[in-house]
Amino acid sequence: MDVRHEVLEIASPVVEDLGFELVDVEFVQSGRWTLRVYIDRAEGLGTVSVEDCTLISRRLDDALEMNQTVPHRFVLEVSSPGIERRLRTPEHFARQVGERVFVQTHEKIEGRRRVEGRLAAADEASITIDLDEGGQWSTPILAIQKAHLVVDPWARLRAENGRKKETE
Repeated sequence: MDVRHEVLEIASPVVEDLGFELVDVEFVQSGRWTLRVYIDRAEGLGTVSVEDCTLISRRLDDALEMNQTVPHRFVLEVSSPGIERRLRTPEHFARQVGERVFVQTHEKIEGRRRVEGRLAAADEASITIDLDEGGQWSTPILAIQKAHLVVDPWARLRAENGRKKETE
């Protein structure tokens, strides 16, 4: 089992006992080893504060030290996944149906490797995206190299302007 999966097994109960959800774990080296743990409020209720991250970091650091999971020295970072959160698991995708997403696959599928659009459907094995230019694109989840939500900072303003024009 790799470090990421071991940390997921140890961190999940620690994070859940404190009323949060473990969203993702990364173990990367960029000069030094960094273990990044992404958390969210259980059920997506509310935002994650700095104090929340500090509390979970302390508890998680103790649990990881007791289990001696990570083979080298590392820096532990605990944070929110942010508004353009990464999507990795079938559950991540299922929760975001209806939202705008970016997906990049390992190889071309239906002539494309990179797709952006509205996530129309997601199940245990695959996702389907409504394309801006019309039509749909589907891919197995296992073929996805990376995926994340796409937030349009102007969407609310455009929607409000559209409502104003309708009432005039």
